[in-house]
Amino acid sequence: MSRLTKAFVVCSLLQNWLPIVVFGAPPYPPSTVIESIHWHRETLRTAAPGSDLWPVTWGPDGHIYTSWGDGGGFGGTNSDGRVSMGFARIEGPPEKFVAINVNGGKNAQHPASFPKKGKTGGIVSVDGTLYGWLNRQDGPWPDVNQSLIWSDDRGASWQQSSWHWPKGDGNFKPSTFLQFGRDYSGARDDYVYFYGRNQTGWAEGSLGYMGRVYRTKLKTRTDYWFFAGLDNGGTPMWSRDMNKRKPYFTDPAGVEGVQVIYSAAIRRYVLTVHRGDQGTLGIFDAPEPWGPWTTVAYYDNWLKLRGTGIGREMLFINIPTKWIVGDGKTMWAIFTGGQDRFMLIKGTLALGDDAH
Repeated sequence: MSRLTKAFVVCSLLQNWLPIVVFGAPPYPPSTVIESIHWHRETLRTAAPGSDLWPVTWGPDGHIYTSWGDGGGFGGTNSDGRVSMGFARIEGPPEKFVAINVNGGKNAQHPASFPKKGKTGGIVSVDGTLYGWLNRQDGPWPDVNQSLIWSDDRGASWQQSSWHWPKGDGNFKPSTFLQFGRDYSGARDDYVYFYGRNQTGWAEGSLGYMGRVYRTKLKTRTDYWFFAGLDNGGTPMWSRDMNKRKPYFTDPAGVEGVQVIYSAAIRRYVLTVHRGDQGTLGIFDAPEPWGPWTTVAYYDNWLKLRGTGIGREMLFINIPTKWIVGDGKTMWAIFTGGQDRFMLIKGTLALGDDAH
C-alpha cells in the first residue's frame, strides 16, 4: 500500500467518528493513472523578481502567453517597470526560453492597459483571441467585481466587458480556464470551460465551481452555463441559473488558485490547487473536466522549500500544455514563489496500470 493510499484510508476512518477536518490527508482516493511525480530540483529556474501570479495559455502563434501582477515583468523588478498587471510572451523550449513583455512592464512592446488596477489568475487563447478574468480591484480583497477582458492582437491591447461578476459574500467568482492545446485546439467540444469559487466564507472556501460557454459567445454573459451536478446516469447537468450551481471539487483544507489542463497524451484532466502559500499543494486527475477526481500528489511542503527565500508565497501552479513532452510523462510547471517571482521546474510522471 502506497503512502498516499494509507493517508487516504486513515483520513476516511477518522472522518467517520471525529468531528474535525484532517488537513494533512487528501480528499480523494489515489490515482491509478498517474502514480507519482518526480520534480527535478536541478532544473529550478527563477526570473522576474517582484512579479507574481503567472497564469499561462498556448497562443495561436505557437508561443506561451502569460500575465503577472505588481511588478515589472521579465527584466524588471518590484519597482522597475512596475504595473498593476502586465502581459508577456514566452518563446522557445523551457530549458532556454526567451520572454518578452508585450503589454506593460520593463521595456514593454506596448504600454500597460492596466497600469494602476487589475489582476488576473486565468487567461486562455481561443480562435486567435486571448481572454482573461479581470479582478477590477475596486474594493478590499476579496470584495471585488470581476470582468472578462480580451485581446485580438496577441496581448498588445485589451478590451473589457460592460458586464461583471458582482462582488458580495457567497457570490461566484470565476478565476481560471481549462487549457487544451494550441489556441484551444484538441478541445473536447465547442465549449470553453471555466472554474472558480464563491467569494468568502470558510465553508464556501472548500468548494470549487465551474461552468462553460460556447467558444464564440464568451463576451455574452447570458450564454454562460453552470455545472449543476450529475444526473442519475452520471451525465453532467448545466443550468443558466447560477444559483443552481453545484461543486465539482471539494477539499476541506481549502480550494485556492485552481488551474486545470488536459494532457492529451495520457487523456487525463490535471488539476492543481494550493491550500495556502507555503508549499501546500494538491495535484489531482480525472477523465472529465468535472471529475471524478483522484489524487496524484498532496504535499504539505512541495519541493521542501519552506523556510527558504524561494519557498515564500508559493502560489498558482500552472502546467503549460505546450511543454508536455511526447508521451506525456515529462512536463514543466510555472508558479509564483520566492515572495513574488516567476519560477519554473521540470517534472516527470510515473504512470500506473490504468494509463492509456
